[in-house]
Amino acid sequence: MTQVPVVREPGATHAVVIGASMAGMLAARVLAGHVDRVTVIERDRLPEGAEQRKGVPQGRQIHVLLARGSAVLDRLFPGFSRDLVAAGAVPFRLPGDALILSKAGWVDRRTPGWTMTSASRPLIEETLRRRLLQLPGIAVLDGSEVTELRASDDGRAVRGVSVRRADGGDDSRSIDADLVVDASGRGSRTPHWLADLGYPEPERTQVDSHIAYATRLYRIPDGFAADWRAAMLMPRPPGNPRTGDLMPIEGGRWIVTLMGAARQHPPTDEAGFTAFMRELSDPIIADTVAHAEPVSDIRGHRGTANRLAHYERMPRWPERLVVLGDAVCAFNPVYGQGMTTAAIAAETLDDCLWAQRRRRPAGDLEGMARRFQRLLARRNRDAWMLSTGEDLRYPTTTGTTAGRILRAQHRYFDRVERAAVTDPAVTEVYARVFGMLERPTALFRPRIVAAAIRAGRAPTRPAAPTVGVPAPRTSTEQQQEVRT
Repeated sequence: MTQVPVVREPGATHAVVIGASMAGMLAARVLAGHVDRVTVIERDRLPEGAEQRKGVPQGRQIHVLLARGSAVLDRLFPGFSRDLVAAGAVPFRLPGDALILSKAGWVDRRTPGWTMTSASRPLIEETLRRRLLQLPGIAVLDGSEVTELRASDDGRAVRGVSVRRADGGDDSRSIDADLVVDASGRGSRTPHWLADLGYPEPERTQVDSHIAYATRLYRIPDGFAADWRAAMLMPRPPGNPRTGDLMPIEGGRWIVTLMGAARQHPPTDEAGFTAFMRELSDPIIADTVAHAEPVSDIRGHRGTANRLAHYERMPRWPERLVVLGDAVCAFNPVYGQGMTTAAIAAETLDDCLWAQRRRRPAGDLEGMARRFQRLLARRNRDAWMLSTGEDLRYPTTTGTTAGRILRAQHRYFDRVERAAVTDPAVTEVYARVFGMLERPTALFRPRIVAAAIRAGRAPTRPAAPTVGVPAPRTSTEQQQEVRT
C-alpha cells in the first residue's frame, strides 16, 4: 500500500488516528462521520491483500469476532459480514454448529445461538481496510511512525503529532489535527508522551495467567462430514490449564490453536504440539486432524497478560486526545474479546462525539476526551472482569488474587456451566453472554439461578461426540475419479 499525501484544506476539520489496527480502522470509520478528513498513521507498510504483517505479532493465531462485534461492524460497514463470507470466511452457529466442552461437559447444542463468521486475522483486516478506504476523506500514511504529541503552548490540548519514516529516514514533519486517537496497541507510547507534556503517567493494572499459544493450519480433507463445524475445548482449572480450538477458515482450511496457562505452554515442534493436543480435555481435535494435511508451520505467541491503563483516573487530561483499543485495555486472548471490545470502543467514541455536538457549538471538543475515557472504562469493565476473573482460578496467576466474593462467583458460574450442559434455555443465555450480546448479570436472572441450583455439584459429562469422517463416495463419483 502506498502512502497517501496528507492535505489540510483551509477550514476543514481533521483527525489523526495512530495505528491501522482493528481499533484504529474502526475509530477512523466513526471519525469520518464527524470530521472532514481522517489520516491513519501506521508503522507497517500495509499489504494490498490478506497478508500477515509485523505489527500484528499475534496475527497467525486464531481470532474470534463475537456476536456484538459483528453487529457493530455491520452497522458501521453495512454488509461487512456478507463481504467477509464472499471472501471465503465460514459462517456457523454457536453453539448449534460447535462442540464446546466446558468444565462440566459438552454444552447443549439444541439452541442455535448466534452466527460466528470465522476467518483469519489478515482476511478480517483486509476486508475492513478495503471498505474503509472506499470512504471519502480517509487517508493512510503507512511506513511512518508518530514520535511525539504536539500540544498548545499551555499544554492543555493536543494539536497534532510529529511523524517520521519508520525506516529511520530523516524526514520528520508535523501534522496538525483537531483530534488525535491513539489506537497503537499494547506498545502505545502515550504514557511517555504525556510525561513529556508534564502530565503524570496513568495507573496500570496487570493480571497475568502466564498463557502462551501455538497455532497450525490444516487442509480440510475432501469429503469430510460431521454434524459440527468447530470444536472448543475449555480448560479445567486449576488442574488442566490447557485449551484447544479448531475452526474452519477461508481456503478450505482449519485453524487449530492450542493455549496453555500457568506456564504450561504448547510446544512449537511437531512432536510436542501433537502431544499437547492429545493432552487436552478430549481427543476430538487431535483425532480430527490426525489424517489432515498440515499447510503451515507451527507458530507460537506470548505476551498475553491482561493489561489495563487507568486513563479514566488521571487527575488531568489533555483536550483533543483519546486512547482506545489495546492501548487502554488488552486481554488474555483465550476469551476472544479483543476485536469486539475494539468495536465497542469505536461505538463509544461515536456516542461521545454525537453527545458533544448536542452539548457544544460545532468544533468545540472541550471536555469530550475526558468523558470518553471515563465512559470507555465503564464499557470495558464487564469484559475485564470476565477475563481476569477466570484467570484468577489459577494459583500461579500474578497481579492480584481471588478474594472471597470472586471465589463465590466461581462456584456459581460452575453451576451455570453444569446447567448449560442439559438446559437449552440456560445455554441460550450462556451463549449470549459469551458473545457479549448481554452483560454477565444476565446469568443471575431467576430462571438461570433456579437452573444453577438444580444443577447441583456433580459434573455432568455426556458421551463425547464422534469424529467427522469422509462422506462415502457415490458410484458416479468413483466413475469420474477413474476417468480422470
